[in-house]
Amino acid sequence: MNAVNAAFEHGAGFTTHQFAMVIAVIGMIIVTGWAVWVMWSVFKGLKSGRTDKAALLVAMRRTAVIWLVLNYLLFTGVF
Repeated sequence: MNAVNAAFEHGAGFTTHQFAMVIAVIGMIIVTGWAVWVMWSVFKGLKSGRTDKAALLVAMRRTAVIWLVLNYLLFTGVF
């Protein structure tokens, strides 16, 4: 452990790894909330007749890809 990490752990009371894990989890909670909001909005648009099934599938695919990429980026190096 280098001096910077030791000083951080002494001052904060937790390790940098634990801090990175908390930041990653908070980020994924926000991204998951955004994904749920997108799916709910598109579903409501589909039910009210403002969008069609093709738009629903495109939104689902885009949201899933963005969620997976951000999941990978946030948790790479944390585990």
